Amino acid sequence: MTADFAPEAAQTESLPKTERLFRLASLLRAAPRSVGDLVRLLYPTISAATIGVGGSSWPKPHDEPDERPPVQHDTQRQWQRLLWRLERSIQRDIEDLERLEDDFERISGRPPRYRIRTHRSQLHPVEMLALHAAARLTYHRASGQRLHHRAALEKLGQWLPEHLHGVVARSVQDVGRRSSREDLNLEKVAAAWLGGHPLRFEYRKPGGSGQWRTNIMEIYLIEAHPQNLDLYLIGQETSFHREVRTFKLSRLRSLHVLTDQMYRIPDSFDPQQFFHSAWGVVGTQGQVAETITLRFRADAAYRILEGGYAQMSEPIPHPDGSLTARIDAPIDSSGLPREVLPWILSFGPRVQVLSPPHIRQHWLDELRAAVAGADDGAGGEETV
Repeated sequence: MTADFAPEAAQTESLPKTERLFRLASLLRAAPRSVGDLVRLLYPTISAATIGVGGSSWPKPHDEPDERPPVQHDTQRQWQRLLWRLERSIQRDIEDLERLEDDFERISGRPPRYRIRTHRSQLHPVEMLALHAAARLTYHRASGQRLHHRAALEKLGQWLPEHLHGVVARSVQDVGRRSSREDLNLEKVAAAWLGGHPLRFEYRKPGGSGQWRTNIMEIYLIEAHPQNLDLYLIGQETSFHREVRTFKLSRLRSLHVLTDQMYRIPDSFDPQQFFHSAWGVVGTQGQVAETITLRFRADAAYRILEGGYAQMSEPIPHPDGSLTARIDAPIDSSGLPREVLPWILSFGPRVQVLSPPHIRQHWLDELRAAVAGADDGAGGEETV
């Protein structure tokens, strides 16, 4: 063997059978594979070195043409012997897996393919649907990290029955079309949270001083906003606020993972308590929520009766078809429930805020300001 060939060959020959069987089973659960597919996936470096030698089924050593230069001829023959041994070894492993795995399946064809269906048979249909829903949410919120999002979607889709693979794959072909500044921050945020390292970044709060401030955060949880699916970081801010805070991922800049430091998420942090009464990513955090009484017109009642609002009381119907319902929502430092107000305003004239008085007044002020703005611009010519 040549000097360049020997290390790769030694590494290949030293792969234990148990590890090889585990990897093969994982690959066959992911998708149907031929022996050639499995060799290429298990030994990508060797496979790349033999491009042009024989495709998915390599020739036996004696098939090597004699007209090549001696050095190339010897090297290629060595690669061919190794690849041929690998094919034979994996073929024996497949026979072992067929005896060990109840859901092993041979798929006829040239070349034949193999798969293990265990992971699908272990899921209840509702569990499959839950995974599919998670995949659809991933698709709708995926931004520029197309490669990673596509890989995640493919893995989630593999749990579905095979007859659904085609339509699901076609539905995510344009993954990543959503534009967001999150693209620049995802990898460092993921590295910090998954590795248990603090994250240093600059942040400018909307409506604040307008200045960028440096923060260091121990991330406890990454949460998706239920309305727009934007990602938020929740955790202990240690450099300025020194308390559990929420930061929008797309507003971060100048991120740096402090890999020389580690932290642990305290058991005292309870996400359920933190997000209590939340309509987005801001909960009461141990404080008392504000109760708001709303009356919905008959033409909006169906939306309320369809449900899906965790912080809403049981609606009370009226003879005219309208409904009254109470919702709980956290308030900010100004005393207003900022996260639920856009939802209330989205009903337009089909809802009335009945109480409390200060929230009703704010709701009326918002509607009057919208009407005034519309009147100011109606029928007039554009001013240059």
